[in-house]
Amino acid sequence: MIDAIKSVIVLGASGAVGSLLGGLLAQQGLKIYFLSRTYEKAMSGLKRAVAQGRSEVISRNIVCGDYEHHLEIALNEADWIVECVTENLEIKQKIYEKIDLHKKPDAIVSSTTSSLPLSKLPEVRSENFKKHFLSTHFYNPPGKMLACEITSTQDTDPEVYNFMKSFIEHKLRRVVIPTKNVAGFAGNRIAFLLFNQITVLAEKYGVEILDYLIGPYTGRIMPPLATLDLVGLDIHKAIIENLHEHTHNDAQYSFVSPDYINTMIQNGCLGNKTTDKGGFYKKLAGGKLMFLDPATCDYVPAIEPHFAFVEKAKHKIHLGLYKEAFDAIKTDLCREAEIVMDILCTYISYSYSLIGEVTEKKCGIDGIDKVMSYGFNWAPPSLMVNMLGGKQCVLELLKEKKYDIPEPLINSLEPEFHISSAGKYFLAR
Repeated sequence: MIDAIKSVIVLGASGAVGSLLGGLLAQQGLKIYFLSRTYEKAMSGLKRAVAQGRSEVISRNIVCGDYEHHLEIALNEADWIVECVTENLEIKQKIYEKIDLHKKPDAIVSSTTSSLPLSKLPEVRSENFKKHFLSTHFYNPPGKMLACEITSTQDTDPEVYNFMKSFIEHKLRRVVIPTKNVAGFAGNRIAFLLFNQITVLAEKYGVEILDYLIGPYTGRIMPPLATLDLVGLDIHKAIIENLHEHTHNDAQYSFVSPDYINTMIQNGCLGNKTTDKGGFYKKLAGGKLMFLDPATCDYVPAIEPHFAFVEKAKHKIHLGLYKEAFDAIKTDLCREAEIVMDILCTYISYSYSLIGEVTEKKCGIDGIDKVMSYGFNWAPPSLMVNMLGGKQCVLELLKEKKYDIPEPLINSLEPEFHISSAGKYFLAR
């Protein structure tokens, strides 16, 4: 069992999570091997890491290379191997085979997988590999999102798990959320359920209207479809498909994407990474903003939607009257206000239903609150209960709308928040 981490390999260093996480590790004075399929891709990851950290320490502590020429050399030295490659089981397992052959006996291997079942990843690996394997799911971008979900398998040595939990919490100063070994853990299960529900609604009501209705005033820094442009539609699809395969789906909590998402990906409209083709949004020369029409997958001009209840809620938030803002939504009878309430009810109901399944029952909503706050910058589920009038009001609301009412919500304490705590989540824009 190692007692310190001095050298780290980041596999998949050209990707957003791998490169930015590697940069943070380099700033801690650790020696970091940035490895990717090609040396050029690893160098592109280094460039991104330096841009995020703005520190000469980063490039000084990072060695770039490719899997074919540098992996075996790096494995002879590394104390921790962080796997950040694409969310594909076969690809991950192939690289684990190489790691298993050459890693030091006490070297720790962790995956940053966000949707695959952790127990499947090391299935055919050695006993030593399995003993030193776990998940460390960092959120993107790691420099701003402090959450890290940590999970072990039945074969993981408890000492390895406890060592990594302490290292990430104290050395890397992350907010650590222990979760059970289930696909998607807590954060992605919740967020991508909502993202998927909103992509379905956008097919009927339009992209611009959905991002206006479920905008920052509802408790998130960015509108949901704009967030998916940042994530990438290809990554969104991969996560949704994995969650559909490995989690329970029903009418309320379904991980089935609308067909137009596939058309977007086939057309190369992946979001911010394809600025020339766009995503849900497309910015033209001169700064004019266009929005995807899901029916045709063409882009249409802005219509600048305006609904009285939204503008009233924003005004109340501007004044610091948060509960009155949500009263404005609850009391409006139009279909658009009902859509907002449906999204909020799904968020609360599903979040509380994961207590005991994904996080330990004894911890209540605390871990899920933390991952949604520090992993997505969303108002935590218990805060949303508070904003909607308290537990009893929410229970009545869920019953009225025929939502599942999770037992942990029924048995939970009445959440309390100071206004200063609520203010950072609800923005009047």
